[in-house]
Amino acid sequence: MRRTTTAATVLLAALLAAGCSNGDDSGGDGKAEATSSATSASGKLAGVWGPQLAEATDGKDAVCNEVGDQACAEHLTDIALVVGDLELAVNEAGGSSSYPRTVAELAKVDAAVDAYSDHECLNDENAGIKGSPCPDDAQTILTGGQTLVLALQADEGVS
Repeated sequence: MRRTTTAATVLLAALLAAGCSNGDDSGGDGKAEATSSATSASGKLAGVWGPQLAEATDGKDAVCNEVGDQACAEHLTDIALVVGDLELAVNEAGGSSSYPRTVAELAKVDAAVDAYSDHECLNDENAGIKGSPCPDDAQTILTGGQTLVLALQADEGVS
């Protein structure tokens, strides 16, 4: 739980340090808190978090063709923030005992977020070259939203 939040914070801090600010404050923590409360009441995470993950991972403009670009890092940060909020909701709903597949997928995304930051992919002109770990880090984060939806559905027995 702490790792995703910390990793997303580190990634976000790196973006801000690089002069990133898109001025968009919509869809922030208030939405996640309201969703978390709604999730607790309904008991099903897939129905609530599936659309949020889909929205966060939507890459209309192939934003991560260059994994070291600012736009890609912002997109990955948006995904990491939603994943962090989902991780909190999963922990509130029983954690690995109730959502073992989801927790395993969360760990993969957490590790990729940490790796993207540790590998200093942001603004690295060599981030996309063969042998760089950055494309794999970005790919794991990008696909994490989709695999998390499937994991949630499997854990909840949703078809």
